[in-house]
Amino acid sequence: MKYDVCIIGHGNFPSGLKSAVKLIAGTCDRITCFNLNEETTHEQFEQDVDHYIQLHTNVIFFADMVGGAPYQIVAKKVLLQNDVHKFIVAGVSLNLVLDIYLKNMSEQLNTQNIDKEIKHVINESKLLMKEISCKQDLEKES
Repeated sequence: MKYDVCIIGHGNFPSGLKSAVKLIAGTCDRITCFNLNEETTHEQFEQDVDHYIQLHTNVIFFADMVGGAPYQIVAKKVLLQNDVHKFIVAGVSLNLVLDIYLKNMSEQLNTQNIDKEIKHVINESKLLMKEISCKQDLEKES
């Protein structure tokens, strides 16, 4: 089973993330994004998301940040439905979205393993975050 993917967030972050996935993966099938930007009111964003949720059964939502308006709107709607086939991952990176998306498209995700896989990819993504500091590197050489 394949899940639908919905990227939500501030500005044009969602469409930019979708573009990056397409560049790297070669496709962005089953990805929808909703940008909450200067061209979209909160009310319109909420209506668009509500319509999307009504039309799609199995969905992985990716939100740019925990606690932001897009996240709050989707979380409220998904939690009110009490739907075990909709997931929200917040604070996402390209690596995280790409990893889950590729597993989804190759049908490695299913109702038995999706929760575990999402948690695993979140943990792996944390390990891939690095800081590079010239000062630290110079101190190591001394």
